[in-house]
Amino acid sequence: MIYNTSSIKKVKMKMSKFSFFVFVISFVALFSPFQLMAKKQKPNILFILIDDLGWQDLQCYGSKFYETPNIDKLRSEGMMFTNAYSACAVCSPTRASILTGKNPAHLQFTGHITAIGRHRYPEHGRIIPPDDKMYVDLNEIMIPEALKSLGYKSISIGKWHVGKEEKYFPTLQGFDINIAGYEHGSPPTYWGPYKNPNSDWNPKIKNMMEGEPGEYLTDRLTDEAIHFIKNNKERPFFIYLSHYAVHTPLEAPDSLVRKYEKKLKKNKSQKSAVYAAMIENMDTNIGRLLFELQKMNLSDNTIIIFYSDNGGEQRATSNKPLREGKGFLYEGGIRVPLIIKWPGKVGANTTCDVPVISDDIYPTIMEIIGKGVKPAKDIDGLSLIPVLRHSKTLKREQLCWYYPHYSPQAKMPGYAIRKGDFKLIEHYDPEKIELFNIKYDINESQNLADSHPEKVNELKRAFDSWLKKMDPVMHSLNPNYTEGYRDE
Repeated sequence: MIYNTSSIKKVKMKMSKFSFFVFVISFVALFSPFQLMAKKQKPNILFILIDDLGWQDLQCYGSKFYETPNIDKLRSEGMMFTNAYSACAVCSPTRASILTGKNPAHLQFTGHITAIGRHRYPEHGRIIPPDDKMYVDLNEIMIPEALKSLGYKSISIGKWHVGKEEKYFPTLQGFDINIAGYEHGSPPTYWGPYKNPNSDWNPKIKNMMEGEPGEYLTDRLTDEAIHFIKNNKERPFFIYLSHYAVHTPLEAPDSLVRKYEKKLKKNKSQKSAVYAAMIENMDTNIGRLLFELQKMNLSDNTIIIFYSDNGGEQRATSNKPLREGKGFLYEGGIRVPLIIKWPGKVGANTTCDVPVISDDIYPTIMEIIGKGVKPAKDIDGLSLIPVLRHSKTLKREQLCWYYPHYSPQAKMPGYAIRKGDFKLIEHYDPEKIELFNIKYDINESQNLADSHPEKVNELKRAFDSWLKKMDPVMHSLNPNYTEGYRDE
């Protein structure tokens, strides 16, 4: 066969042009925004934990005094929970439950780490609190450990308070970086230099230097979070931003304090101008963080969870209409704000009234992330995915709290159980049983125990069954108990 060379050249040219065209189309298809979206990385998780923030310390939760426009905006973009609880009335056990998905009783970690010495129990008190762990076992799988195999970079910024010794600090619990987290629950000061007894907070804690004079801690921790995001925006990340604010000591920028001093003269619904200033500063810093996420085009792929570790400290804030505050098993001590933003999945400006608890955070994150997470065994929490997708219920009958400790605030050890609208509290010292209908009596002012003995017995049996399953370290009766003693 005789070939026409000129025809062959034309065919080759056409084929070359066709091949180039195919290459261009393939390249565009492979790297187009649509294809990149299809291959989008796992969602980032930003968990913001505020210390001692009361249930109504935000405008979106009803405060007429505090100013929180940035958190209110976050609420408008996600779901607000009206019946969210901390797993404990004080900080350490709640934090342990968040990070592991297990109830403090199950973890045998029911008291906060510094619950020793004069605050542990009175010499002549009725009970001796359990000598429980005051740490989370290293064999427990915390959130960052579960995400590590999927390439997540994890950082703990701020308060830790979930382990008294360095071997229980964040970097040994799955976090890649720990900034400013150590055994104590509050900073010596919010102003740099931070006066920590250990230089640089602790020799094993990275990047948190003593701070320049005039530097404010909440600002600095936010700076660290923004810095981390900028350096890790090309990979999925988990940020545990655990602000020391708004825990004591009450310290805030003077200009904000003066603003709220003037406001207090007209609006006497709250107690402390300094605490109010701390809240506004905290809100401003959350606004900075949200702005940076948007600026870096990360907002649509970042899940944000905003929470508090227990109720408001009564010396600093009024928790009305809730009764009491931090350290108490009444609603003021354990009901807290919770907001979840999950772009594209959770409706904007939605509300959930289903009772939930801090144990639920872990399984929620695990289900959101999906395949590839390292599984944990025997968790107590439930995934909130059903209610985030607007189901009206979770498959759970009750919430329970075992707190056999004399908190610095209440000094009233006991337990509580909420089942439906009823809540039972049994105080160990002084002995007392209280039953409330939370739906109609949110301030727990009407004790129904005498008029509803059958409900009391039902809830006591339910709690006993739950406690047996949890297998905590138990309290004991004090042989030196003196009725009518005075705690000195």
